[in-house]
Amino acid sequence: MDKPRTRLEQLALNKGLGTADFRREFSNKAKTLGIDVAVSRSAAKRWFEGGIARPREAATQVLETWFGESIAVLTGPPLSQSRLVTEQELAVNAAHESVNHAIEAASALDPSALEHLHAAAGEAARAYLITPPLEMLTDLVALRDTIYVQLDRTHKPLQHAELYLLAGEVCGLLSSVSWDLGLLGAADEQARAAYTYGNVIDHLSLQAWARALQVTAAFWSGYPRRAAKIASAALDNAPAGTARVRLHSVNARALALIGARGEVRDELEAATTELDRAGNDSFLDEVGGELAFNRARRGLCAGAAYVALGDGDQAEREAEDAIEQFAVIPEEQRWGAGALSAHVDLGAARTLRGDLAGAQDALRPVFDLAPIRRTEAIAQRLHALARILGTTRYRGAVEAIELGGEIENFTAISLARTSGMRALPPPS
Repeated sequence: MDKPRTRLEQLALNKGLGTADFRREFSNKAKTLGIDVAVSRSAAKRWFEGGIARPREAATQVLETWFGESIAVLTGPPLSQSRLVTEQELAVNAAHESVNHAIEAASALDPSALEHLHAAAGEAARAYLITPPLEMLTDLVALRDTIYVQLDRTHKPLQHAELYLLAGEVCGLLSSVSWDLGLLGAADEQARAAYTYGNVIDHLSLQAWARALQVTAAFWSGYPRRAAKIASAALDNAPAGTARVRLHSVNARALALIGARGEVRDELEAATTELDRAGNDSFLDEVGGELAFNRARRGLCAGAAYVALGDGDQAEREAEDAIEQFAVIPEEQRWGAGALSAHVDLGAARTLRGDLAGAQDALRPVFDLAPIRRTEAIAQRLHALARILGTTRYRGAVEAIELGGEIENFTAISLARTSGMRALPPPS
């Protein structure tokens, strides 16, 4: 078929995928996402042809995540060739292809191949802070799969150790991206995989980072006691500095959900102390990006913890401090989702204090966020704020009704929903 009939068939042809190849890749993507779905030959042909037949919900989740476009676009007409690839996209794609070819051409395993992989993983860690999750997902899966191929190409212990470190780094990033997309089960599995790789090579910083990711997945899933238990055990072996800052901070959030006010304060103070020793971790700080953990992120955790405790005054101070800390970071290095999450926490803190006008002001930049950047963390924070607005205190208040409506409109087209993924319920 020379001319594609749908955008989906166009993308498949651009990747050189026939029907059989498409079905195989579809199954691989579904397994990566933890979605139990397959596609028959006849179904794939119907999707390529378009018309009234559309993929069912589970298949839609896989397709939209895989190609980064909505099912309406995928089943619609192909795009004109002039719109397919911009000059910038062409340059970026060419760079990726060159690196991949260089890695494949290297002897098993030339040090330059490892250099390419370290550079790609580090770039991904830093890009995470400013790149929409759906854009990150495909590249991370491809990078992880390349690392797995290289593991099969060498039997040298030192090279295996480097590749296991890289696999752990990429699985950790996939954990963060999975959570952004509302896939908490996948986020936990990727974090456990990252921890296992760290355990295999006795890499304490990788293990600590992976455990912190597990803690986050656990308390957002509604299991704060399990989260606190994981954090406490991980702190026994975590290196000083950045690794412990993150663990103390996320543990504070878990403890806040079970009402352990004194322990929350102690964990946040411990995180502040560790910040003075942070910056020298040869893995977390050297790679940076999503692996790093600075004062802004500690403040973000603190604000969320005090919101969970119902302490509006302290939550407001911590959230305002986090916003200020994020603001001084250069925009190209700033974690946009984190800064906006701090704005949601500030809105929740002011709502707890009875300042609805102040809450609306805090949330103004959040409501302007494009759907593709509306991560699950932001959506779930807003759900929690909506529950506060729904209490007896605000029943019938015009400002509360208006704010609740804006939250409902925002979360209705959050990233998890527009990607066809079912958002999980907020933690209890």
